[in-house]
Amino acid sequence: MLINNKDIYSILKIASIGIIAFAIHFILLHFFSRYLYAPDLILIHPFLLGITIIAVLAIKIIFRKAKFQMHGYAFLISSLVKMFLSLFFLLPVFQNDSLFKKEYIIQFFVIYFIYLISEVYYLVQDFKNEKI
Repeated sequence: MLINNKDIYSILKIASIGIIAFAIHFILLHFFSRYLYAPDLILIHPFLLGITIIAVLAIKIIFRKAKFQMHGYAFLISSLVKMFLSLFFLLPVFQNDSLFKKEYIIQFFVIYFIYLISEVYYLVQDFKNEKI
């Protein structure tokens, strides 16, 4: 089986971090809307949560199927794919001459790094508990 109960538990932990990050971002946007304008706030969090969950599942499947030396490469490849997908997601913002372009991109990458930190934390926790 590719996905077990432990994987589902990891996905739920990452999703709970994503929901908390979305709630905090939404509250900050509500109180500081003059400085933190993000027109597509609804799209940023699900996009990053989705690619983070897919990356975690892919790394865990590779961890089960491949030899131990492949884990670093799997994480590196998944991180590069996530970066390229993020750049394609931001491409319309880069091409647009919006007034709040810089603020939007900064918010996107702050959220990106929150998801990246949670991904690394849970992967390290899971790999520490696995028997090699």
